[in-house]
Amino acid sequence: MRRSRTPRVARGAIVASVATFTALLSHVVAGGAVPGPLGILAPWLLALMASTLLAGRTLSLARLGASVLVSQALFHTLFVMGAVTPVAAMPAMSHHDHGAMSMAMDAASAAPASGFLAALCADPTMWALHALAAIVTVALLYRGERAARALLTLAADVRAWARRVVARAAALPPIALPVPLSAETIGWIVRPAAHAGDDRRRGPPLLLAL
Repeated sequence: MRRSRTPRVARGAIVASVATFTALLSHVVAGGAVPGPLGILAPWLLALMASTLLAGRTLSLARLGASVLVSQALFHTLFVMGAVTPVAAMPAMSHHDHGAMSMAMDAASAAPASGFLAALCADPTMWALHALAAIVTVALLYRGERAARALLTLAADVRAWARRVVARAAALPPIALPVPLSAETIGWIVRPAAHAGDDRRRGPPLLLAL
């Protein structure tokens, strides 16, 4: 179980990180405010959970595209929530100005809501850049994972080939080295070639030759 979950969690972390970066980049380029740390961490955690759940044992372009598209919409919403700043506290007022204080509190409570809705309903440029970021994210992740799988397959093939070569080399019989002849063998006396060439008395006896 742990071996099967590890690739899914790793794939989910990569998808969440790349999707968060591209979504944040497109959001800021389109004119959106830079969110705070919580506005960046919350989308990343949600994307991590969603990507891990959607990730299967095999790479699926449909699941990857769906998770990235949903993540872009969530990123925009959470980025806006992290970027909207609360209204400062109202100054203290006397008890004779209850009507003015209530109107000020209503305006203060309505200001963040109106700002959030205005930022959430972004212009077409914002959504177009988010869509472009989604396409780029899907392309990078899909091509990148296929390239990584190809490299892993190539490495496995090279390792298997090296093992076969080593196994064949170990199975070869040892090479028999030539044994040099000793000076004396059984029944024979071996003389060096230099002495054999200088001996002029070789041949039949002189009397028999005459």
